[in-house]
Amino acid sequence: MAATLELFVKPSSLHAAMGDADVQIVAVDTPEGFAEAHIPGARLITMADFMARDGATGGLIPDDDTLSGRLSDAGLRNDAHIVAYDRAGDGQAARLLYTLDMAGHEAFSLLDGGLAAWQAESLALESGASAPGASEFRIDRHPGAVADRAWISHHLDAEDVRLLDVRSEAEFVGDDVRSARGGHIPGAVNLDWNRLKNEHGQLRDLAEIRRMLAERDIDESREVVTYCQTHVRSSYVYLVLKALGYDRVRGYPGAWSDWGNAEDTPIETGA
Repeated sequence: MAATLELFVKPSSLHAAMGDADVQIVAVDTPEGFAEAHIPGARLITMADFMARDGATGGLIPDDDTLSGRLSDAGLRNDAHIVAYDRAGDGQAARLLYTLDMAGHEAFSLLDGGLAAWQAESLALESGASAPGASEFRIDRHPGAVADRAWISHHLDAEDVRLLDVRSEAEFVGDDVRSARGGHIPGAVNLDWNRLKNEHGQLRDLAEIRRMLAERDIDESREVVTYCQTHVRSSYVYLVLKALGYDRVRGYPGAWSDWGNAEDTPIETGA
């Protein structure tokens, strides 16, 4: 059953797979929100469990031992097809799945539209705290999933690399400043991540998204780096590119909170 789950899975498809022991549902939530309502059988993980901070720079990846311990404490399994969801627009769940991809875990899906989509189909919910449980989740890092500040600086002029900034236009041009400096990485193109969703908060038709990317000179022939402020919104776009069949995609953990707070990184402002 798990092998049939698409990367962006609809609530009805997940509901049909809930009896499969190889499918593990994970809610990215707060303990309070999880206790109020969650998908039956889901495990709980919080954003703090798989993201780290260094001063003003947020959205970093914890070291392997820390990450392995926290994923294990949440009960996540290497042998499971992990389906993640949240109640905050899919970005938080997408960041968990990006982290799992970086960690070498290949079997995963995002519940398209999150808890709201599940509720819209009047599917069952549970209440109560997360059940205790532990596993031994192993990390096998996939370095091709990560672009850090040094990697991006080295590839700023590379013809086969495109930087995709998925923040709002105001953040991109430098009017909405959320780090020491505003603006964007030189050469980046802007596509607000919200434009990839329909009126129900679910993924748009992939052909339509492909057209938007082509308008920005982005296609599968290039290596694409996605970033936002702390690589939450851009983790969603990372998954969208994977769904489109892009083989060379990297995320920038730390993202603009890293680049915009550094003192020696070049920036551009304006459209």
